[in-house]
Amino acid sequence: MRLFSQKAFLLVLVSSIGCDSTTAPPSVSGYFVLQTINSRALPTFLAATPGNTATIVSSTLTLNTAGKAVVTEHRQDIFQGDGTYSTTLDYRIHGTQIEIGSFSPCPINALCAANWIGTFTPGGLSLSINPASVDFQIVYEYRAFGAD
Repeated sequence: MRLFSQKAFLLVLVSSIGCDSTTAPPSVSGYFVLQTINSRALPTFLAATPGNTATIVSSTLTLNTAGKAVVTEHRQDIFQGDGTYSTTLDYRIHGTQIEIGSFSPCPINALCAANWIGTFTPGGLSLSINPASVDFQIVYEYRAFGAD
């Protein structure tokens, strides 16, 4: 009887793991701290454009198991001043790749931003915030909080 109970428990455990991974999109919980933008240490300009541009002082990215990504960015801007801005977006994981943004269809005649595309690395996350740009990519390199 004891052997039967152990086999039944193992069957239920394996079945529940199998069902969980096939019915729900993968999600993680993590906290990442921005280290560089296009290999430039912070604080740094966002894009090398003529005239005044925003300076990124710091940024964090938090992923929760509900599929939400919260990006908090401290910027200094000549027009808007010094401020901290937070944005909550959705994310989806495909293997070692992550896509952050909106997964709803873009309304007709609306200007919708492209989703950010990234890759998990051993110590963090590399994230292109303008993946549709052919000529000028902006890549944020995040370190996982607590990673060396």
